[in-house]
Amino acid sequence: MLSKWIERIRQFINPLLPRANYLNRLIWFGCLSVSIPIVLAGSAYYHFSIVKLTDQFKVDNLASITLLKDRMENVLTAVELESLKISANSLVKDNMGKPEFDDYMLFGMILNTFQVHKNSSSLISEIMLYDKLSNAVLTNNYGYLPYMAYKDHDDIDIIMHMDGSGKWVHLPNASQDGYLSFVRKLPLMTIGDQAQGVLAIHVQEDVLEKNLVNYSFAKEQSLMLLDSHNNIILHSKGRNALGQSSALFAGLQEIIKDDNPTGQMTILDDKQERYLAVYYKTTFGRTYISLLPERAMTKELTWIRWVIVSSVLALLIFALLLIYFASKRAYNPIEQLIRYGEHIGNGQPLSPNGNDIEYIKSCLSYLNEQSESLNHYLQKISPNIRNQFLQKLLSGSAVSRASLLDECREQQIPVEGTFVVLVAIVENMFKEKRFLPSEGSIVMFAVTNVMNELLVKSQLTGYILEKNEREGIAILHFNGEASEGEIRERTKAFALEIREALATYLSFSMSVGVGKAYSGIAALAESYREAKLALQHRIINDSDPVLFAEEMEQTGRQSMFFYPNEQEKIIVDALARGEMELAEQALNQFAQIVRGSESYNTIYQCYHVLLSSIIQSLEEKGPGMLDSLEDNWFDQLKARQTSREIYEWFIEIIFPLYKRITEESRKKGAKLAIQVVCKQIKENVGGNHSLIDFADMVGLSPSYLSKLFKKELGVSFVEYVMESKVNKAKKLLEDTDYSVMEIAEMVGYSERNLNRAFQRYVNMSPKQYRLSHR
Repeated sequence: MLSKWIERIRQFINPLLPRANYLNRLIWFGCLSVSIPIVLAGSAYYHFSIVKLTDQFKVDNLASITLLKDRMENVLTAVELESLKISANSLVKDNMGKPEFDDYMLFGMILNTFQVHKNSSSLISEIMLYDKLSNAVLTNNYGYLPYMAYKDHDDIDIIMHMDGSGKWVHLPNASQDGYLSFVRKLPLMTIGDQAQGVLAIHVQEDVLEKNLVNYSFAKEQSLMLLDSHNNIILHSKGRNALGQSSALFAGLQEIIKDDNPTGQMTILDDKQERYLAVYYKTTFGRTYISLLPERAMTKELTWIRWVIVSSVLALLIFALLLIYFASKRAYNPIEQLIRYGEHIGNGQPLSPNGNDIEYIKSCLSYLNEQSESLNHYLQKISPNIRNQFLQKLLSGSAVSRASLLDECREQQIPVEGTFVVLVAIVENMFKEKRFLPSEGSIVMFAVTNVMNELLVKSQLTGYILEKNEREGIAILHFNGEASEGEIRERTKAFALEIREALATYLSFSMSVGVGKAYSGIAALAESYREAKLALQHRIINDSDPVLFAEEMEQTGRQSMFFYPNEQEKIIVDALARGEMELAEQALNQFAQIVRGSESYNTIYQCYHVLLSSIIQSLEEKGPGMLDSLEDNWFDQLKARQTSREIYEWFIEIIFPLYKRITEESRKKGAKLAIQVVCKQIKENVGGNHSLIDFADMVGLSPSYLSKLFKKELGVSFVEYVMESKVNKAKKLLEDTDYSVMEIAEMVGYSERNLNRAFQRYVNMSPKQYRLSHR
């Protein structure tokens, strides 16, 4: 079969060789001359890409594991802190291991404490407390249970026999329910087998694993977390490895033995596959590990090998086709020109006037007409091509000197002389809201048109273009005879004309940044960068409409700057109390202090810290306070470029939103507090109810709780207690045979006081009430 195909190829090629043997050799020599450099260049590029990609993977791997460590440490530490708070709670600490630990009232208060701590973190699914002496189990999901009735009592035995206290573990029964558990022996500082009980907090394992997946930058990347005993507690790829010792897995021991807190190395797994490993060891003894297989990196560059092979094959096919057409058609040029002439004449043959030479002249004349039409079209589109080239220069893309000169010559752009870059930005777009964010291109179209007209009117030489639908850019060119003073004066006059014209005709407020003047067009990127840096100083001084880079460099800096902690505290406290006017005054002082640093980065960092404190204050109000936030506040802050815009954003957006959220939360908390108190009164009618005791229980002042009763229920606290006692007594009089004295004791009254209460609310004595309802 193969021999037949070879014979067919020979039959196809052999007729071609005698007719143009020299041409065929020349074609093959050209193809080989091109193929060899492609192979060599492709191989070199492949090797270079492997090195660069490895370095990039190392950087990405380290960034991924660092972000994961920061996020997971916050999550795990928060759960550990909640466990410590519960263990140190007086209800648990003072009653654990004592005979009195069998009071249902105590159980109820402990379960309420559990619910508060569970609501403080969305990760916590269940909190379990076990007392060894009373053999009692308390959970927020099941309440009180005897030890043997608790479905996971085997897990309790495992915890009681564990070494140490305070660790993350995979308990057999809890793991089946998808939980990772943090356990403590109680009381705190327990040694050996002296534990009196156990506290366990179960968190959803799949929620924690989502963090691993979210911080993975590659599909093949594996992320895992080891506890202080080097056991695997989280793994993004292998759930079967959870709870096992890292000693069972080849390669991980090299990481465990390394004394450095962070680092990277290459390891081999059980199948001798190479992995790029990055690890981070925390002060709590936990180890975060990221593993990336070497095949994942080589897979990224498979396309290079395919490009090399495809290029060589394409050249070989092209050579064969070229040989075929050269041998079949290239040796009758007159006939080919005639046919081509008929083709370009839309099928109408051109008159040869009796001979082929005249026909060739007719074809060439037609080609000349088409060439002129093409030149006219290129002149139309040349401004767009020139703008793209200037955009490339502004971005600082690497261009060789020879290539730069050639492209400038083609676009008729001068190379010598002095160049200055101006960047104009529209202000107050947030406040006026005349345009949608998607209409930035419309705004910049109007701005650049005005700038073009002013450039022509001012008789300056230069180019106008727009970038990112946000910036209007002017590139001004001055010949070598212009002095520095003249360049600065004419540049400033042009910038002021732009501001005045846009304010007059379009009602736009503009700020203009001006870069330094440089000799030669190659320095456009530097002048553009300086112009943008000059615009950053609007956050320090937004009163100057035209900002020169030279003046910004000469601005004095304070030798030392201290963050205004006092003003921040006043702002947060005032917001918490609802004193908006005081918060505005403190914000004004805050803005004046941070502006004194005269540093763009310092000012933005200070406002970021202030915004973080406000968000933290909202979080401390209680769980769910930030659920109503729809936008990213930090992105909104970054979009504000001047001190005035930032100040107005805090006053008009952040402060009112803070007030609305806290007021809504305060109303919900007040209703919940009233419900808790009413429930306690109804369930314990015979108790000695005190407004002060109930106020302490719900965390409110007695006077405020009394006002809430009047507002929510329409009666005072004392009246509500009396009505509850009378209603309970009425029920007992109807359904039981207890005496009036016994019923009075049951509801916490003397017989005389019960008679007075019945006269007041029922208009009859208890005995009369019993007779009338039997």
